[in-house]
Amino acid sequence: MDDLRWFASNPYTLLIVPALAARGITIATEGDRPARIALAMSGRTAAEAWAYARRRRARLLVYLWDLPPVGTGRGRPDPVWWIGRTFVRLPRPWGGYRRLRGYYSRLRYISARADGVWVPSELTGETVAARFGVRSEQVPYCYDSTRFVPSAARRAASMGMPMLLTVSRLRPHKNQAAVLEAAARLDRPVRVRLIGRGPDRAALAALAARLGVACSIDESADDAAVVRAYQEASVAVCPSRFEGFGLTPVEAVASGVPVVASDIPPHREFVGRAARLVPLDDTPALAAAIGAALASPPADPALVGDLTIPAAAARFESTLRSFLR
Repeated sequence: MDDLRWFASNPYTLLIVPALAARGITIATEGDRPARIALAMSGRTAAEAWAYARRRRARLLVYLWDLPPVGTGRGRPDPVWWIGRTFVRLPRPWGGYRRLRGYYSRLRYISARADGVWVPSELTGETVAARFGVRSEQVPYCYDSTRFVPSAARRAASMGMPMLLTVSRLRPHKNQAAVLEAAARLDRPVRVRLIGRGPDRAALAALAARLGVACSIDESADDAAVVRAYQEASVAVCPSRFEGFGLTPVEAVASGVPVVASDIPPHREFVGRAARLVPLDDTPALAAAIGAALASPPADPALVGDLTIPAAAARFESTLRSFLR
């Protein structure tokens, strides 16, 4: 019997598996053989992990990255039951969640009955308690510390036109428009590179054209291209309105890039000593912070050393041991 059946939603959520295995924890990432614990590494895999745990009589842990305000900020979950190896939901005629009602209602049902709920940040823990009525334990994850490292190949800000980089989905809460508006205020020409995909692409391209800001939008960058983008960036700008963890500024600090980020709780928690934090909706302050970052060296990557893969594996092992006794 394995110690863990690990339910990953993407390659990122598998990053620490080899490091945990090296610490003596046996882990299966696929298949149906028995394990002592089923670990859902996101809400998207919670239902699959729940069914496995019921079938294999395993303990269940659920890792919740965030509960976005647009989906769960108002409303209540629909009633949900587990009947005959399937979920049954009774939609509320009014007062339910605004979006993905079945998904969040089922996730709340699973989380309330799991043996443990883990979260990456203080903010996520607070929102899980407020919206799901569920207690959680903070177990921060990691960035890919094998890829995002300082590089001698990184271009200095003084070489050519400075490049402002933002890596995130192109959605309203990521607030990429603020980068373009701040870039238009700078007293020197810059180019903006947005890496990500999403419904805001056309609106952002139109805004850049209207402001006269040189902007490229890359919707197909692979892992290697993202690493190169950090190496070429003069400043990484992370203006999100909401994050559960806030991976982009962590990757940028680790890559040796100056960082300007919105002053929201996860950014304060994880890069507060390494980034210039700016209030939301303060475009002059954002432009001033970018200008200062262009003239300053980056923060020490050691400031995010507690978010490396080995550090996260140590946290996970320590927390898992109490469930494996």
